[in-house]
Amino acid sequence: MIDFRGLPLTLLGFSHWRDAFEMSDFTKMKQLTINASSRKNGGSAHSGRLRLEGKVPAVAYGKTREPSKLSVDARDLRVLLKAIGNNAPVVQLVEDDSKPRTSIIQEVQRHAIKDTYIHVDFRQVADDEVVVLDIPVHPSGQATGVKNDGGTLETVAHKVSVRCLPKDIPDFIEVDVTELAVGDLIHIKELPALEGVGYLDHAEQPVFTVIM
Repeated sequence: MIDFRGLPLTLLGFSHWRDAFEMSDFTKMKQLTINASSRKNGGSAHSGRLRLEGKVPAVAYGKTREPSKLSVDARDLRVLLKAIGNNAPVVQLVEDDSKPRTSIIQEVQRHAIKDTYIHVDFRQVADDEVVVLDIPVHPSGQATGVKNDGGTLETVAHKVSVRCLPKDIPDFIEVDVTELAVGDLIHIKELPALEGVGYLDHAEQPVFTVIM
């Protein structure tokens, strides 16, 4: 099952998980947790049987551990991905009721036709391991060029590359665009400073602009 910061949804004022996703703040929450079960067998036949049982084959790996074969509940994975939305895919992975481990969803394979999941990869990271990953960028406010001149806010870079420790990974980077006039740009060098987070893209890389 999936645990939102370890609290039942009923304690958070929701009777069902679907109600939770109507609240935008829930997509900004960290500490999303998913349980996984170990599996000894591999191969396409075994994976096919797992999918028929409503499970998704998975693998977990990292610099400080050997790869392990896992499976997760397909419904839990769907809920988890919806909760992550357009945020950093960082979760707490619990293998066979062990201690939660910070992990990055490295890849999700989907069926080309059916709305089902084929496989998911989790990359486990140690607490002291510096990680590099792409973080979504979200605009905040209404740009002056949009409000006063009828321009259109254009996102040039939907994600930016950052380097940080797992504890400092932001869900997303919020950028105030209210002062943007038509033709103005916000560059990497003008993004908000976040404690423990370093931007890796070129300082002059545009992120937002307003066009006519």
